[in-house]
Formats: sequence, C-alpha cells, structure tokens
Amino acid sequence: MDALSLTLNEAGYVVGQSSTAINRAVDRGIIKAKLQRRGKSRLRKIGSPELRFLAIAGDVEKDLTPTARRKVYEAMRRLPPDADHLSVGIMEFRLGDVDRRIAERLQQLQAVKNMVEERCDADPVISGTEVSAYVVAALAQGETIAEIIGDYPGLTPEQIEAAVEYAKVYPRPGRPLPGRSFKKALADMAEAGVWDVESDDAAAGRSPRP
Repeated sequence: MDALSLTLNEAGYVVGQSSTAINRAVDRGIIKAKLQRRGKSRLRKIGSPELRFLAIAGDVEKDLTPTARRKVYEAMRRLPPDADHLSVGIMEFRLGDVDRRIAERLQQLQAVKNMVEERCDADPVISGTEVSAYVVAALAQGETIAEIIGDYPGLTPEQIEAAVEYAKVYPRPGRPLPGRSFKKALADMAEAGVWDVESDDAAAGRSPRP
C-alpha cells in the first residue's frame, strides 16, 4: 500500500468513484496529488493515504462536515501504511476492511491490464490478438457481446469485458470511435431499406452476389 501511485482514473476504478469527482477533490484541496510527466502531458497521481481517505469518505461523506473530512485526511496522511485503524477525536475508523476492498479492486485492475497489450505509438490490443481494445470497447456501446464475437470470432466475453473496463480507466484520446462495426452498419442499412446490396450491384454492372 505504501508504494502505490495511481492516476485519478485508476483511483476512481479502485474506490468506485468517478475521476471527475476525484479531480474535483484535488482542485478543492480536499486531497493532494503529485504531478508526473508523461511525454508532453502531466498526470495527477495519488497514493495510499488518498485512496484510503476516498474509500472512507465514500462511506461516511454525508456524516462528516468539510472540517471533519480535512481532519480525517490529514490524520490519514500521518498514519503508518500498516496501521489497521484511525482515530480522530471521537471518530474511529477500521482500516482492515478498507484495505481489503482496495486490494481486491487493485487485483481486478491488474487482471484487466493483463488482458490488454500496450504498444508504443499505437492503440493497445487485446492480448494474443491484433484487435484494438478501444475498437472493441466502442463497439460494446452499440452492440451485444454476441454481435462483437460475430465480428471478431476469436474473442471471448471475458476479453470484451476487459477491453470495456480498460477503456474506462485509460480512455483513448481524440474523437470517439464508432459504436457499430462497418459490417453491422451495412446490415442495418440494408434491413432498413436505406441501401440495397443487389440494386447497388446491378447499377454498377456487377453480377448478382451469390
């Protein structure tokens, strides 16, 4: 726990909060983050005291005033990594369950990352394939798992779910990818009568397709 350093997206996955909410907490000074350079950009990263605090705050946020939350966070930062409880005035927090939940989610995140192969200057692919994890995650927004497997027969439901989770934690920069495969889009157009394959063949002077 003491060596943890996670991006805000990774932290959001671990504690079950949106990265927007965690960014807001950093902006408002509720928690502190360190800046780490990655190429031309800088990433905000947080460690185990922040993760522990976010996990606790998610459970008792409505019961704590802003002043109480600050006191809990500052006490959490001074706490040894192996401490299993936290006392702040009359407040007592058991950290064993918190740490177990964090450890389980970290294992799940690592399992997701293990199913995706990251590449320099290229989109990450699903491990053992040449299929972009981002393409699969985008397709999952508009297609069922069965439809995606129809487009990519070598994939498993677990790989598709891993691609979706990976894209949430490590979103693709730039414009979003289409949520339907080209094959599925053509089939939908033909079904809706927008585009007729046989009529298109005849107009182009091609023989009808078998």
